Amino acid sequence: MSAIAVVFDASVALKWFHAVDEQEVVEARTLLAEHRAGHIAGMSLDLLPYELGNALSRRGLSPVEVGNLLGRLHDLLPLVTPDAGELGLAARLAAQHRLSFYDASYAAVARTLSERVLVTADAALIRARLGVTASEAVAELERTGGDEG
Repeated sequence: MSAIAVVFDASVALKWFHAVDEQEVVEARTLLAEHRAGHIAGMSLDLLPYELGNALSRRGLSPVEVGNLLGRLHDLLPLVTPDAGELGLAARLAAQHRLSFYDASYAAVARTLSERVLVTADAALIRARLGVTASEAVAELERTGGDEG
């Protein structure tokens, strides 16, 4: 069983593919490597490719580069679709914390899945205590020692 299970949002996934002007790139990539090694259970939402594609395009990557990177995304981690209950919770979290609905959706899924932590670089999600930074997640992984079993 994994010691830490996470939901990655687009602000963290961006760091896997683009490092210029980004903070906590090493930590974000460490978490991805730990997921790929089976030491943590990582996942994201089905909206991740859209957000990530938009962010990569805005950073000047060509359409071919964006397409290639997004093609790799499906091999990196599972993407889930929020259910009706999670979407309802997302709407409440968005209103309560003045978040975008899509940002609140990541938090809602993390909250409803047992023992999941939202890893984000989004300041509003962190201020609302709905997510943790990549460095905080790496520190937790180090504290728990990776695998429990």
